[in-house]
Amino acid sequence: MAIGLASAPIEAKADVVSQLLDSIFVSSADQAYDYAPAERHGRHRRARSHWNYQPEASDGHGHSFTALASWYGGGSRAYEPNSHTASGERFNKWGLTAAHRTLPLGTRLLLTHGGRSCVVRINDRGPAAWTGRSLDVSKGAAAQLGLIQSGTGRVNVTVLASR
Repeated sequence: MAIGLASAPIEAKADVVSQLLDSIFVSSADQAYDYAPAERHGRHRRARSHWNYQPEASDGHGHSFTALASWYGGGSRAYEPNSHTASGERFNKWGLTAAHRTLPLGTRLLLTHGGRSCVVRINDRGPAAWTGRSLDVSKGAAAQLGLIQSGTGRVNVTVLASR
């Protein structure tokens, strides 16, 4: 004789509900992002239909990759005058600085976009992973690269020196 869920003990009901919730959330989380296998110099991650290369902290001098970059510092409440970056220094929107999720603070990068280039220093963390971007540059760097009007753009990145 089969026992229905309504007449089952409370522990059994909790177990069934727990298994059901686990199967729902685990399967949807697995489908949300399509992760490629890790590679020697980093990992590729699919976010919002863009393939972004995320270099690891071990990447060294001369390593190059392409990144989707945006600029920050134009009125964002998080970056008002006298706000501090992840490195502890004051944020200067006209400085040649950038934010990256994994590169060590102090790393210098050569950025090239549309025939224009500049050298920036990583002094902050970001951008948020859900944005699909892998590099945030200050307004000063964006002006030199010609990214102010568009807001975002693909940049070629070469690691010049790691701290």
